[in-house]
Amino acid sequence: MTDEQFDNRLRQDAARLRYEPNDDVVWTRLASRIRERIAAEPTVAQMLARWFRPITATFAMLAIVAALSVTWMEWRDTSSNSDALVSSSVEITVDGDTYTLAE
Repeated sequence: MTDEQFDNRLRQDAARLRYEPNDDVVWTRLASRIRERIAAEPTVAQMLARWFRPITATFAMLAIVAALSVTWMEWRDTSSNSDALVSSSVEITVDGDTYTLAE
């Protein structure tokens, strides 16, 4: 299929999705709304949102990656050292008394 045939087929398929009102008033309203939104100055909140959303998303992704990597590292260390953990005992000292925990 050549590019021209693909383009023609794409245009035909997209024709069903096109919004083409028959009323001239609707076209005028639509055009004026688009011009109004383009010409409108962003508010302070919109300006800050444009800056902080990508930064927040970046930090969130870094936090997720860090949490997953710490979890994976701990899992890897515990799975490789499970024999050493089973054979060792733990001593706990509370108020001068020493308790030994072993399996």
